[in-house]
Parts: sequence; C-alpha cells; structure tokens
Amino acid sequence: MFYRMQHNMVSISPADYLAPVQSSRSRSGHDQMYQVPYAGTDVYKYSFFPASVRMWNALPSSVIQSGTLSSFKADINDYYGH
Repeated sequence: MFYRMQHNMVSISPADYLAPVQSSRSRSGHDQMYQVPYAGTDVYKYSFFPASVRMWNALPSSVIQSGTLSSFKADINDYYGH
C-alpha cells in the first residue's frame, strides 16, 4: 500500500496520514521514510499501521525506487528471500 500511495495509484495521500522524517537521510535509510506514529500501548504499537511504517522505513532504497508495482513485489520477495 505504501508503494501505491507513493506513486499515486490509490486515492490516499501520504501527507494526510504520515509525516516524513525531518532529519537528514541516514546511512541505512532512504529519502521516503516516515515517522512512526506514537503508540502508547502495545496493542497499537504492533498493529498494522505503525508496523507497516517501520517495515517501509527498513526497506533499502533499491526496493523503494522500483519502477513498477510488479517489480516492487519481485524486489520485496528477493529482499526477504522468498
């Protein structure tokens, strides 16, 4: 879903729900990272939305910059070794 949001494939704007990371790009990060929403309880902390932000932020830039959705899916499978 994050890939689809980034490439305007769905009518959900990332700016409506996500705040970009304001600091400079880290060694292991990419330029499309988002702040993980604050979670006061473990129930929310490990729910879909914050967990998917953490997963998106952990992906390498080579996967994030895939040209098509199908190549993104293939890159994800390669990255996770499936």
